[in-house]
Amino acid sequence: MKRLLLAAAAAVTLLFPACHQMQMQQIAYNSKVVVLDIGHYYEPTRGGQGARTPDASKGGVIEETEFWYRYAGEVKKVIEAAGYTCLICNRGDIPTDPRLATAARKAGVHHVKSPIPTAIYRSTHHPHRIAVGMLSTNYALDQLPGAVVYLHHNSNSETWRVYNKGAFYCNEVGTRMAYTMAQVMNRDILDHPGNGMPNNGQPCGVVLRNDGRKGGGDWLNACNESYVPAVITEVAYLSNPEHARYLNRHENAVRFAQAVGRGIVEYLNNR
Repeated sequence: MKRLLLAAAAAVTLLFPACHQMQMQQIAYNSKVVVLDIGHYYEPTRGGQGARTPDASKGGVIEETEFWYRYAGEVKKVIEAAGYTCLICNRGDIPTDPRLATAARKAGVHHVKSPIPTAIYRSTHHPHRIAVGMLSTNYALDQLPGAVVYLHHNSNSETWRVYNKGAFYCNEVGTRMAYTMAQVMNRDILDHPGNGMPNNGQPCGVVLRNDGRKGGGDWLNACNESYVPAVITEVAYLSNPEHARYLNRHENAVRFAQAVGRGIVEYLNNR
């Protein structure tokens, strides 16, 4: 009898983690919530953080964070029109720029107000995961989402340089979402005749990122351990003059943001 009890206890110990994992997978799979994170944060003395155009010669200066304050709401509209709930967050405080503050209020941005936005924080859901910007991921996972998307642009030079190898960076469970988003971006935006962003025939890539030492790795890993598909958008290069000219036109910026939203929706509709 004693052996039977010990064997039963061992079986329960082995089964409980598996049951918990299945429950987490089902929550993410059935969730109709999408969380968007506006990358980096607004700093009153500098403006938007992150990537930026080298100068204003290609139509005007674009700041990565400021761009997404203006256009994250366009992504949200597409997602909510498809019947999903979309929440937007940012790790900083409300921008002091009145136009960006108005855009943030209009889009319903939740400001996490990290005490020190450049500091490393720990995941409350998976404490072995730490990263700059983790407080936004903590907020996102608190919402029990079906997907998390980090809205970014990239830059690989402080001077103008044509570079077209943009990509969606993803966690393992977000691979299919990243490929779907890339397909939509290739179909609707990159080199699209008439109103597309020039990209010299280079398709959008997909990169699996699970090394926590690299940028965003542990945001993605924390989401992965909650079985939540997560993707970082790094499609447009603000040091690429062709990309900058394109995104500096309001109507093109809206098209770009809407394509991000369509990629998310197409993934969710085909889970």
